[in-house]
Amino acid sequence: MNCKVNHLDKNMRYRILIINSEQYILDMERSFWKIIFPFLFWLTPSPVFKVEDQDIVEELKMVKKEKLESSWILSLGGFGYAIGILLAPLMDYFNIPSSPLINNILLIIAIALTAFLYFGISYRRQKKLQNIVELKELPRSKLWIRPSSTNLVFKFLTAYICLLGFVSFLFLGFIDTRNIMILIIASGFFFLLLLANRPTVDEGNTTVKFKDYEKAV
Repeated sequence: MNCKVNHLDKNMRYRILIINSEQYILDMERSFWKIIFPFLFWLTPSPVFKVEDQDIVEELKMVKKEKLESSWILSLGGFGYAIGILLAPLMDYFNIPSSPLINNILLIIAIALTAFLYFGISYRRQKKLQNIVELKELPRSKLWIRPSSTNLVFKFLTAYICLLGFVSFLFLGFIDTRNIMILIIASGFFFLLLLANRPTVDEGNTTVKFKDYEKAV
């Protein structure tokens, strides 16, 4: 069945799904596995929460500022890349004398801190939504979300695999070179990788199928 996807006002974690004139909230970060493997949004059912109060729906609906936030993230990625290029001649100054064990410990700490930052921001967005509505108090259903086009699948998988490979290459590069700047740049791109599930359910029209079809009619 047809579904219209809207963003929330300045909250990238959630989507509003409009199905048969009914409104549902989708939590993009409810599942840890769908953060790590975003294409699971298309392969496994996701829980959605029905909102029957139209005043709540209007308060949650997207405004243009959401687009600005998405653009800000893309700009941050480009800025990080530009900084990396400018610092390339100085990279030797960031080499640190350390053993492989210390390098591995620093790598684990960097990944943990990046994940902590990501989930800290995610928690703030959750609390922001809870100031308007509690999802656990809403009727819950499960549905499959289909990609809007095969072209989207191809572009997304290509970009995701390239970004994943690049992040892995940078982390391995830090282990090999012991260059702390490479670790910092790798952590920044790892943060962007954690945001990679956003385009899987982006604003626009798509199709969905309820796990229990009778709940949709």
